[in-house]
Amino acid sequence: MPKPLNALIVGAAAIIVVVVVVLAILLLMPSIRRAAEGAQPPNVSVTSKSSRTGINGLDYVAWVDVSVHNYGGEGNSTVWVRVTQGTNKWTKSKTFYYNAGESKDLTFEFSEIGLWTTNPIYYLVWVE
Repeated sequence: MPKPLNALIVGAAAIIVVVVVVLAILLLMPSIRRAAEGAQPPNVSVTSKSSRTGINGLDYVAWVDVSVHNYGGEGNSTVWVRVTQGTNKWTKSKTFYYNAGESKDLTFEFSEIGLWTTNPIYYLVWVE
C-alpha cells in the first residue's frame, strides 16, 4: 500500500477510537453522578399507609403511618408525606438507606393541623 493510504487508515482508526472513548465516558457519567449523590434503590414502594388523629399534650395531631419495602438493590430513598387541611399544606420527608429486600415502618407527625376547623384532613404519600 502507498504511504498516504496507511496514514489515512491510521488517522481514521484514531478518530474512531477517540469517538468510542468519548461515547463511553458520556454514557458512564450519569451513573457515576447518581452514585455520588446517593444511589436510589429501584423498586422501593409504599406497601401500606394509614392516618389517625388525636391529642398529644395540648396539640391536636395527625399521624401518618407508612410502610415501605425495597424490592430492588441497596441505596437511599426518601419517603414524603403531605397533609392538607383546607388551604393549608404541610410536607415532611425521611431519607433512609435500604438494603435489598428491607422494609421500614415510619410514622410522620403533623402537630400543625387545627382542631378549630371542620375541614377534613387529607394525606398523600410518595417515594423518591
